[in-house]
Amino acid sequence: MSGPNTSAADYQAAGYCLFRDVLDVEEIRAVNAELDVLVRDMPETMVVYKDGVNQEVPARPEYLTEPHAGKAAWLELCRHPRILDAVEAVLGPDLILIMSHVISKRPGDGLPVAWHQDNTYWHSVQGTEVGTVWLALDDADLANGCMQVIPCTHEGYPEMDKVSTGKNDLLGLTVEVTPDMEEAAVPLEMKAGSLSIHDSYVLHGSDPNTSDRRRAAYTMRYANARTVTVDTREHWVPVYLVRGEGGARESEYVDLRPGRALPGGLA
Repeated sequence: MSGPNTSAADYQAAGYCLFRDVLDVEEIRAVNAELDVLVRDMPETMVVYKDGVNQEVPARPEYLTEPHAGKAAWLELCRHPRILDAVEAVLGPDLILIMSHVISKRPGDGLPVAWHQDNTYWHSVQGTEVGTVWLALDDADLANGCMQVIPCTHEGYPEMDKVSTGKNDLLGLTVEVTPDMEEAAVPLEMKAGSLSIHDSYVLHGSDPNTSDRRRAAYTMRYANARTVTVDTREHWVPVYLVRGEGGARESEYVDLRPGRALPGGLA
């Protein structure tokens, strides 16, 4: 799982890049302590978007969406300067945080995530310069269901039709992928504390975790505030300006740039 970082040029060409060892061991230990609290406090059921509709399902640690909207530690993590440095390298200096999601696959029964695009789920987001940070909270490899990407599938920003998987997986939906496309998939194996960033249109997914190790990751979604806008009337969580200038809708975003206090009311 060792290897060099990839670069912003790789992101533009292939639709993803890697930044290794962004957070240190102590920082990851602190994040995992927060994850333990999230899992401990899960309700018996959750309302999630699955099979194309919102539905109530038994709670699972793959469904820990938007922790930053209610928990100070997760929101602070989303503006961690080294994470934002990586995002700025690919999206530019003007950044908004639009959502986040903890996906923690338990040992032995962690759900797969079928091939999909991100952006086509976000109707309140207008624009293409949107990237997802995938921060490894555990060592991630093929054995425990690391994320895989199909390079270059973001080219032209196609909006692919979703179809039912008919299986027990995270989303219940997928897109049609040819055998040649699957053959080209790249597993993003990395140590805890490393991260990848992938374009919101690039195809990605992951296999189930059938190993005896957990595979947890925190996904943070950022956008170039100059070229992407979010309709805050339709968006389900606040949008945060985390670096630079906020563009045409800056007045509607929560200012969370360096030095600003976190919003009140967070746990």
